[in-house]
Amino acid sequence: MAKAGNRRILTALSLQGGGALGAYEYGAVKALYEKRGKGFRPRVVAGVSIGAINAALLVGAKGDPLTALDRLWRERLCVSWPSLFDSSWTGLFPWSANNLIERNLSFLGNAGMYQLRPEFFFMPAFAWLHNSSLYDTSFLRETLLDFVDPEKLNRPEETRLIMTAVNVKTGQLSRFDNSRMKLTFDHIIASGSFPVTFPMTQIGEDFFWDGGVFMNMPVGEAVNALEQIEADNPDIEREVIVIELHRMQADLPKTIPEAAERFYNLIFSGKFSLDRKLYDRYDSFVDLMREIDRTIPADSPIRNHRGYKMMTRHRKMDRAMVIGEEGTGATGSGGDFSRSALNRRIEAGYRDAMAFFKRNPL
Repeated sequence: MAKAGNRRILTALSLQGGGALGAYEYGAVKALYEKRGKGFRPRVVAGVSIGAINAALLVGAKGDPLTALDRLWRERLCVSWPSLFDSSWTGLFPWSANNLIERNLSFLGNAGMYQLRPEFFFMPAFAWLHNSSLYDTSFLRETLLDFVDPEKLNRPEETRLIMTAVNVKTGQLSRFDNSRMKLTFDHIIASGSFPVTFPMTQIGEDFFWDGGVFMNMPVGEAVNALEQIEADNPDIEREVIVIELHRMQADLPKTIPEAAERFYNLIFSGKFSLDRKLYDRYDSFVDLMREIDRTIPADSPIRNHRGYKMMTRHRKMDRAMVIGEEGTGATGSGGDFSRSALNRRIEAGYRDAMAFFKRNPL
C-alpha cells in the first residue's frame, strides 16, 4: 500500500486473459512492485484466464510472489526444443528451424499447463466426435499445487482476489470472490478453461468455461471491489491499474497468421479505451452524488429510497492507469510459449511499465 501525501492509496489490479501473452503481465507487475517499494501489496486483484493464474500466484504464492511468477514464466510454462542445428548453421537462415519449431511446439502440449488427448494422436479422424476439448489440464493442477498455498488465496482482509468464469449451461458470468467463498484450484482452472481447447471445469453441479468468453478484462470487478473497502474513509485514494494484452490499434496484417492474430486481439481486447469517457462521467457522477448527499437534510425520506442508497454507495476512482497501450506491448501469438517469446514479453512488460510510471509518477 503506497501513500500520496497524507492519504493512503488502495490499489486494484486488473489482469487480462491472453495465454502466453501473460508473460507480459508478469513483467509489468514486476515493474509495479519495484516502483511502489518494499511492502507494496494490491488491495484487490481481479483476473481472468491466464490473468487468473497470474493473480493466484501474486496473492497466494508459496514464498515471494515475484520469484514464483519468474519461475512460472521462465521455467514451468516454457516450451523448449533441443537445438537442431549448430550455431554456425543457424546463422545462415532468416530465422532458425529451431525457433520455428519452438513457436509451434505448444500445439503438442505444455508440461506446465496441458497435454493433447491421446485420441488425437491415435485416431484423429474420430476423436473430435468423442471429446469436447483437444487437451486436458491436469498439468495445470500440478503446477498450482507446486506454486500456490490455498490458505493464502483466502485472506480477503489482506488482498481481495476475484476470478471470473462462464457457466456453460446458463451462459451467465460467475464471480469467484475470496470475500464470499473459499477459493480452490478448481476456481482458477475454471477461469482459464478456454472452450474447445480446454475442457469444462466442474465445480459442484455446474460446469464452467473461461471467463474471457464473456468479458476478457475484469476491470469492473476490480473497481466494484475497491469501492467497498474503507468506503467511508476520506483519507483514501483509489487507483485501478489495468494491464492490456490485446491492443485496439495495430498495423494492418499482411499474412493469414497476422490476420488471425489481429482478429483474436480485437475479440479479446479489454476495449478499455472505449470506456474512458464513461469513467470520466462516472467520476463526475460520484462527485455530484456527494454534493447532493451533503445538501439533502439528514431526515429526508429520500435517503431511504433504494435507488438513492445504491447511488451513494459508489466511490470515486482517483486514477485509472492502463499499461500496454503504448510501448512494445504484448505481441505475438497467445499460443507461443517458446523461451525466446516469453523472455521477450517479460522484458517488454517491464520496460513498458517502467516508462509508463516515469511519465505518470505517483
